[in-house]
Amino acid sequence: MLSGVALLSAFLWCWVIYGNASSTGDPFPLPYFPVLNPLDLTQIGALLAIVLWLQRAQGLRLVDLTGDRAALAYAFIGVAAFIVANGVLLRTLHHWAEVPFSLHAMLQSMLVQAALSIFWSGLALGAMVTATRLRLRVLWIIGAVLMGVVVVKLFLVDLSNVGGVERIVSFIGVGLLMLLIGYMSPVPPRIREQPK
Repeated sequence: MLSGVALLSAFLWCWVIYGNASSTGDPFPLPYFPVLNPLDLTQIGALLAIVLWLQRAQGLRLVDLTGDRAALAYAFIGVAAFIVANGVLLRTLHHWAEVPFSLHAMLQSMLVQAALSIFWSGLALGAMVTATRLRLRVLWIIGAVLMGVVVVKLFLVDLSNVGGVERIVSFIGVGLLMLLIGYMSPVPPRIREQPK
């Protein structure tokens, strides 16, 4: 039973990754709404099912999710959630801004690049603020790395377009979010402080 559920979870994880790369999520004849469409709801449900299965299996002591194993399991779920969130953004730009749903068109669109820069900065802000509140240093470092990727992307990708409102908006948006990160989320301590 355990191996069957593990295989089903692995299949769901792979399907989530594949579904984001291959489907526009067109809910014809219904209008497209981010998150509230069949593809996004199914992918979110699949990830929740994997998380619930892991928690249930650990509660029943079917799997040992402590230390590095837990970190690895939740890292896979975090990667899939990040891909799903980006997929929602890209499909929304495809349906609402009529950006073609192809890798080449997405990479060439300054609207997509500006949206990704601001979106990733918002995710980094959320991760770092949450990490500061919960004193989760690893999550804070993940947010900081994502923010570093955004800064590199701004200079290598967004600056390659000489003009454009999208470039200005992405620079201002990312700059404001970086100010918020600096104000709201200092680095958590290495170990949890004991209450006095």
